[in-house]
Parts: sequence; structure tokens; C-alpha cells
Amino acid sequence: MAPRFDHIGDHELDAATKRELRAVTDGFFARPLEKAEQFDWETFKRNEAFKAIMMPSPLFWVLANFERSFTQKLGQQMYEAFGRAVADTNDSVGAATTQYTCSDLVISHAAETTIETIIDELADGDRETDWQQEQAEISDVATDDTARKSIGTITWDLWVEDFENGRPLAAEIKTPKPNRDQTMESKRQMLKTVAAYSDRGEPTPICRYVFPFNPYGSLADYEWWPPQAFFDVKASDGMLIAEDFWDALGGPGTMDGLFNFLLEESEDNIEKLQALAGDKTL
Repeated sequence: MAPRFDHIGDHELDAATKRELRAVTDGFFARPLEKAEQFDWETFKRNEAFKAIMMPSPLFWVLANFERSFTQKLGQQMYEAFGRAVADTNDSVGAATTQYTCSDLVISHAAETTIETIIDELADGDRETDWQQEQAEISDVATDDTARKSIGTITWDLWVEDFENGRPLAAEIKTPKPNRDQTMESKRQMLKTVAAYSDRGEPTPICRYVFPFNPYGSLADYEWWPPQAFFDVKASDGMLIAEDFWDALGGPGTMDGLFNFLLEESEDNIEKLQALAGDKTL
């Protein structure tokens, strides 16, 4: 396969990981390919003459039909599924689960008050982000009083057992340009989880706010302002971003290996779409 992205290294994933990932990609591509196959160029020329005349290539419209359907299936579900596939074939970590629910969670009233104080101060710009300090403040009051409050359940996008020193990874995965409210709620979820497990007699999860890729290239260039009130994004504090996330799940080079796997898969699908369109010009 000829490289088409100069920034991607030559790392290859092992066969077991590719099998797991292929099961994911097959599911994502099946319906969009089916929709593309249903595209009728002759009917389109008749019913959508303006579009067909201005872009008279059946391949373009087959691809457009495919893209619309494919985009609807994308989003963080894809990253969750990829993460599970990578972690499940890594013997260094435990089993991975998507949409994992922590149930029967209880926190002290003191912890709840401290959490809301931290969130409010961050939102108002009255304190600097510091994940270690925030966790310490929560842990200090998690068992302070006998008054307790049930907070029900918290669901994590990706949960990996025995991720580090017997502690699980609890990952909240967002696209790299989340809005302010999404970020604030994710930070609250992280703090509540720390509080609940600090008083639970179980290993406290390693909670991380995750960006599966970085559209700015480097963290030093990251400019999207909404999440920066609640996380020190440029220091990746309490976060896993791009290759740090993928490599944490699968070992060094995993992100490049994932990209190379997807390049292989995309080549196969482009050939299928070309055949559907009867057009070999791409």
C-alpha cells in the first residue's frame, strides 16, 4: 500500500487487533455501502437534472450518497468501538467495555458540595485547572461525614479493567471541539466518580477526558476555548489526547497502526464504490 499521509508512521497492528477492528469497520461500512448500491444514476439524471448536469459523474454522486449515510453512523461510537477492539487485544490491560455503567453510587454531602464549588470556580475563572489537586480535595471529604446521597449511575464511554496498578480506566470520549456545557458535565462526572469510589472500598478509576484526535496538530496550538476552562488541555491534565489515548490502550505506535489499518480498509471500499458507479476515474 503506497502511503498517502506523510505524517503517518509505518507501524502495523497485529493480526488479532486487525480482526477485532475489521468486525467494527464492517459494521460501519455495511449500511452506507448498501445505500450507495441503491443509487440509480439514470433516475437521478431525470429527477435531479440541475445537479447531474453540473456534476455529470456517477461516481461523485455514489460517493455523496455513501458519505451522507456513513457520516450519520460516525461520531464517538466509532472511537468507543475502536478503543474497545484495541484494548481487548492488548494483554497488558483487562477487558474493555463500551457504555459501561457504574451503579449504586453514593457520595457524601460534603463531597457533593466540594464538587459543585470546584465546578463553579472553574466556570467563573476563579481557580486554575489542576486535576490532581481537584481529586485530592474530593478524596479528603469523601468520608468526612455520615450523611450520604445516592447519585444513581454514571455511564462511561469506555471502561478498561486493570488498566494501571489494578485500577480501571474510565474514559469520557468527546470530539476535540466540545461545547462548554458538555465539558462541564464531563468534569462533574469525573469528580463524582472519584468521590463515590473513594468511599467504596474498590480501586478508584483513572478518569480521563478523551479527545481521540487533535485537529490542531500539536497541543501547543490547541485553540478551542470551551474546554479550557475545565481542563488544562495543552498540558493534557486529566486527559488523554490523540496518540496518548490510542497508545495507552494498545502500546506505542497504536495510533499510526490504526491509521494504516483504516487506509487498507478505505482502499477496498473505494474500489467497491467505483464498481458501483461504473467509473474508474478516481
